[in-house]
Amino acid sequence: MRAHIPYLDSESLEWEEVLNTGAYRKVLSVDPVTTSETTFLRVSPGWHGPAGAHYHSGFEEALILSGDVDLNGNDLLVADSYLYRPGGIVHGWVDASPSGSDIIIKMGSATDLVSVGEREHDHEYDYKDKRVDDGRPHIVHLRTREQPWKPWPGGPAGAHKKSLSLDAKTGAETLLLKLDEGFAGELSLAKDRTWEFVVVEGRMTLADGTTFNMIDYSHRPAGSGETVIAESPGGCTLMVWDEP
Repeated sequence: MRAHIPYLDSESLEWEEVLNTGAYRKVLSVDPVTTSETTFLRVSPGWHGPAGAHYHSGFEEALILSGDVDLNGNDLLVADSYLYRPGGIVHGWVDASPSGSDIIIKMGSATDLVSVGEREHDHEYDYKDKRVDDGRPHIVHLRTREQPWKPWPGGPAGAHKKSLSLDAKTGAETLLLKLDEGFAGELSLAKDRTWEFVVVEGRMTLADGTTFNMIDYSHRPAGSGETVIAESPGGCTLMVWDEP
């Protein structure tokens, strides 16, 4: 299980290159058992990845924060685009970013790039027997801007959510949490669940006085104490992982 991280200032982290790809990341946390990684990735304008058609051993999910990313030559991911690939899904035969991009990425295991040589199809596909059924669907491109915000269940006014993907086996969910400008309430995250979150827009303050700015991060295992979001004067959006 990942460590309890009440607050992590991403500005304190060093950039590191990802597998000689020309992309750089800050590692927000790693699960020592599964080797799952949560990272903040940055690619420069005109970036081209060298991997070609490949898959990862574990799942990959990503939220594009800015810029654009092209992974197959016909579908440009832009700000607020989301994807989820179970392990074993072939993709990346283009791997380019015309404008550069900032991305939040979570991997199901340590980042790897398993080349398959020439691709078999013009769409993302299962590679032979490497597909990992982890309870979530393969999401090539979810345009989150087109999704409506819904009230946070049982939460105060001014708190909203969008579901990005759901594990049908465990009930674990990846979602966006939005706090309206001027939010001042008490949004409590259940103590019996594990919460991982990163601020992707704006800032917020917890009831204990901790203030989170852009790309600040936290991992709070079940039983580690109550988490209460108290205010967000200018509004805020978080990418959140909720696990039973």
